[in-house]
Amino acid sequence: MDINIELIREKLALKGIHGPSSNELRLYEDRLTRFFTREYQRYTDNPVSLPELGISTSEGPIMEDTDSLMEHHYDEDLNFFKSFLDTRYHAYSMAYYGESPVSIRKSDATLEEAQHAKFDLIARRAQIEGHERIFNIGCGFGSLESYLLKRFPKLEIVGITPSRVQVNYLRKRMNDPDDPLGSGRFTLIEGKFDQLPLNSSEQNSFNLVISVAVFEQVRNMSAALLKISDMLTPHGKTFHHFITSRRVIPQFLDPEKTRIGLYFPGGRAWPHDELARHTEHLDLIGHWFVNGLNYWRTLDEWHQRFWERVPYLYEHIFDSSAIAHWNNYFSLCKTVFAPMDGNFYGNSHYLFRARD
Repeated sequence: MDINIELIREKLALKGIHGPSSNELRLYEDRLTRFFTREYQRYTDNPVSLPELGISTSEGPIMEDTDSLMEHHYDEDLNFFKSFLDTRYHAYSMAYYGESPVSIRKSDATLEEAQHAKFDLIARRAQIEGHERIFNIGCGFGSLESYLLKRFPKLEIVGITPSRVQVNYLRKRMNDPDDPLGSGRFTLIEGKFDQLPLNSSEQNSFNLVISVAVFEQVRNMSAALLKISDMLTPHGKTFHHFITSRRVIPQFLDPEKTRIGLYFPGGRAWPHDELARHTEHLDLIGHWFVNGLNYWRTLDEWHQRFWERVPYLYEHIFDSSAIAHWNNYFSLCKTVFAPMDGNFYGNSHYLFRARD
């Protein structure tokens, strides 16, 4: 049956649901961007620290609300994710368009090319040589695995995810001998990293433990890095990529007090320097801040692709309230990364090395 695209968009507009190119949504995003700009400037001028707020990253469980996060976000219908993610990797994390605001804005890279560039950057900063045994915390749709297994024919990767939607998708790919995940060099674990018991095959057996877009969910960084250190070979490395802010933003540290918590239960935006100071169990080799306009551009492209597929989603998967929910999600996330030319809120990279 043909879908009447214009009629559906008219129905949504009558409910106050507008696309990313509309004047209504542009005005809404401009207002939110100005609000976050004021907030960021306030905490730049009057910084606060985690101890002042009574927040410790060395206590409590490694992660919180994982089940709720899967239910409300990562176990959404697969067709929803396919509606906006890049077609090459299905990477659900920041794409990389450049180092500076000018280069990011001027880049003519497609989303697919920018995701490939992100994985190039990660491989370089993680110092991957091509012969390692790697453990990937939160492997998602296998995007990093697809890149690494194709580029490095001698790598072996173990990935873990608690998402049933991702697991079902990955298992289908693993049954395809022409897929990088079907090469026999990828092992999938369905479960939660913080609850993963380390057996003899995992103790001190990985040359690299890596995560992309996971540490936003980590509450106890010290315990997480201790567990990772137990997995690493002598002089093995661990690399992490996740969303951070330049300064502490108190409301971003309590998922119950921020609108982001509606989409990411248990998620937090830690300050850039926080993970770097956790050297109790591992030695820090380097850390980098990645300009937030990279994520702004990624989200804007996701938003545009999502909106193009809204008529199909509305007809077959989502009602108007779900369309509004995810439409607002893209707008909110964009406005978080846009202020201050992306120099306040972005992603961070960290590389640690195991001790003898």
